[in-house]
Amino acid sequence: MTEQTFWTIINRSLEHNAPGTDAQYQAISQSLSQLTPEELIGFENQLSQQKAKAFQFPVLMANFILQSYINDDIFEDFRLWLISFGEQKFSEILQNPDVLAELCDIKDPVEDITGEGLVFAALEAYEGITGLDDFLKHVTPANEPEMDYDWPDQLSGLESKMPKLFARYWDSNRSYELAAE
Repeated sequence: MTEQTFWTIINRSLEHNAPGTDAQYQAISQSLSQLTPEELIGFENQLSQQKAKAFQFPVLMANFILQSYINDDIFEDFRLWLISFGEQKFSEILQNPDVLAELCDIKDPVEDITGEGLVFAALEAYEGITGLDDFLKHVTPANEPEMDYDWPDQLSGLESKMPKLFARYWDSNRSYELAAE
């Protein structure tokens, strides 16, 4: 599957659905159910490559600002959620994650930011079509690049790197609650 075919599936899912919604993920699943097993493997490989592109420190910092907490699973889910925005917005976000302040309207960052609908979409379609459970044996995960974790020493440094996102979504109360757990 080409990168453009991958993005066509994602972009089409946005025609009648907001990014990161159950309805969008259902539209993607419906599109995937029409593909061949080889195309589903290609879709998953493209998904992995896009996640690897988003494996960048500025994206991680944006994730932390939005959710006030970060770990490997949360960051993977966040990158999948970013893919749900479609090719153009995904590219904009990778260039400048601060644009998320303008591209999304999150009420509850912990609940509203989810890429879970993409995690098993191709696998489930593959198993539904083939009846086999060997999907992951055929997938070639992309290598994530090394990341330079350049955390600012002060909170003001975080704010200066992503002022719009910080102003709109930083919740110092929530981050203190999470730190206390």
